Formats: sequence, structure tokens, C-alpha cells
Amino acid sequence: MKILKKIKFILMLLCTSTFPRCEKILIFGSWLGEKYADNPRYLFEYVIKNRPDLKAIWITSNQDIFKELQKKQYPVMMADESETHKIIKKAKYIFTATGIFDIGVENSRLIGGAFLINLWHGIPLKKIMYDDKHSVLHKRSKLVTLVEKIPLRNYFVVSTSAVTTQIYQSAFRVKKSNILELGQPRNDYFYDKSNPVSPLIQELKSKNIILYMPTHRNEGKKQINLDNLMDLNRLNKWCEETNSIFVIKKHFYHSKEKTLQKEYSSIIDVTNEKVDAQELLKYSKILITDYSSCYIDYLLLDRPIIFFNYDYDDYLRMDRSLYFPYEKVTPGEKCQNFDELLVTLQNLYVGKDDYREERENIKTFFYSSETQKSVSEKIINHVLNL
Repeated sequence: MKILKKIKFILMLLCTSTFPRCEKILIFGSWLGEKYADNPRYLFEYVIKNRPDLKAIWITSNQDIFKELQKKQYPVMMADESETHKIIKKAKYIFTATGIFDIGVENSRLIGGAFLINLWHGIPLKKIMYDDKHSVLHKRSKLVTLVEKIPLRNYFVVSTSAVTTQIYQSAFRVKKSNILELGQPRNDYFYDKSNPVSPLIQELKSKNIILYMPTHRNEGKKQINLDNLMDLNRLNKWCEETNSIFVIKKHFYHSKEKTLQKEYSSIIDVTNEKVDAQELLKYSKILITDYSSCYIDYLLLDRPIIFFNYDYDDYLRMDRSLYFPYEKVTPGEKCQNFDELLVTLQNLYVGKDDYREERENIKTFFYSSETQKSVSEKIINHVLNL
């Protein structure tokens, strides 16, 4: 039955590859249609604001996002509407954060012959796609894998440097010529002073924002229990004494977890708040993470990073392996328990930052000089000339 569905899927792609496509229509989607975020969001907003000659449309499966974008008067369509299917058949360019299902499962069958631009969702530290031994991609039959490549001959992945280009060749099994070393649109936010500040950040930015952004554990199947990892009462007291606010932003996969068992004056969980990760990064004074690629974005801001890698051995054994030796690409103090974390926070508070030079070296490892600045204009111009 699965093989028959795959064959039907392939036939639809092959059929739609014969449709004439309009080079002025650009389709954007993110995170299986459930989020308005990441690289597609920022590229979409660039087109809306700067390219009136192009027709950019956001596709979502989420009613709340649909209403939010309608309120902003941004072009948006629900993924499962018949009118959406029609526009997908006409569009020449599709921009995604994770893959073709970002614009809806049904629509993913209608993009044969279009240019699919995978902007991805961060420079990978953890192994991804075919490089991840746990990936479901390894369970596909060789026939399906081979046939699926036929209609997606216009498939491109966007990278940030020679290092990430090499990773993507292996992870996505594409030729080097199908990788565009153009940068991440989401980081344009760091350089744009005209962006409005959200009410949440307006409320918090008078304090020292310390941002905790851990990666997911087994795609959210294993909970991140902060009460077991940290002494939240001591942390809250330290934050009060240093005019700091400890902001928790968990991965999308952990959005249904309850993080805090009680309210604190200086610790908040914004996992489910309407605030974008890039805005949190831009206004935070210190980032605490573990194996998340968010720290690679944060390198562009040249601010202190703490790596709270309390489960390092278990993570590598049970979850995903890494592309690089952890110690060599993580320019910041490594803390394996709460006491070490609090000592490191205090050291940074009094100005003891020993990793400035190392941060700069790692930044130039992950980014070329051309991708350490606003890149949306360059990406659009390049893609339109493919």
C-alpha cells in the first residue's frame, strides 16, 4: 500500500512538472505549515516589503497563523484550500525550512518542475537527514529514493560556508552545484534596526536578558525537567540581585511540556509566546544552550555563550551524533551541573569573558565573509536567475 501511495505521489509530481510556471509567484512555508518562523519568514517579509514586482504567498495549515497574517495584510492561504492548490501549480519558486511538507502534504505533490529552495533551519551541529543514523530516510526503499529525485531536479539547499556546503552535500545527497552558499535570511534581523520590538521584549529589555534555548531531546519524546536540572530558587535570587531575567525558550517539539511548576519573579518560560527566536537572541546578553545550532546564529552578535551540556554522553549515545568534536566548535564554558552554571553566570556578570577570540574563529569557520551580513536581497536575486 505504501509503495502504491508513493507511485501515485511520483506520478502527480511528474504530471505537474509539465505545467507552465510563473516566475513572479513565490511560495513560502515553514515547519510543516504549523509555524510562521525561521528562514522562510524573513525572506518572505523581505519580498513583501522590497519587491512589489513579485507575488509572495505564505502557505499555512494553522488557522491562528492565517488570521495573524491576514491582520498584517500579508498574502496568506490555507494549505488545504482548492485555490491554494491552483496557485501552487503555477508557482515557479517554493521556499521551505524543513522540506516540501512545509506547504502542506497535498501541495507537496503539485510542485513538479518548480524550483524548490530549502533554506533549512540552522547551521547543523547535530547530524541531519541522511547523515543521521536514526533518520527515517534510511527506511525508504532504494526504488522510492531513486524515483523521488526525478521530478525534484530543480532542488537547491542554501548554506553559509564551504564547511556547511560539504555537510549538505552528504546530508541531502545533492551535488555541490545544487547548494547555494548565500546565508540565512533569519539573521538579517540582527542587522535591521527598523524592525519593531515585540511587547514582550519591550517589557524585558530594561534587564539583562539571559536566554536559555536547549535543543530537543529525541524530538520531544524525552522531557526537559528544569526542576531536576537547576535550583530555580537560587537562580531566581541571583537574577534578582543582578537585575537579570532568565528566559526559557524550548524547542518546538517540547511546546506542550509544563516547564515551571510555580511562578518566579525573574524566570519566565516563553516557549509558547508569540516571540521569534531571532528577536530573543538579538536582545539577550548571554545565551545558554547545549547542542542547538542557535549558538551559531548568536556568534554573529559576539556575545558570551554557555554550554549547559549536562547529558552529553547520553545525548550522543541515545539521540544524535555530531559533525564536529564538541569541544572544538563550542566557544564557551561547558557546564555539566547547576553549580557550574551559576559560577559561570557570575563570572560573566563581572566581565570575565575568556572566549572572545575563540568565538571569532568559530564564526569564520561557519560563515563566509559574504554570509556575515544581510543576505535576503542576494538570495532572491540569485534564485530568480537560476
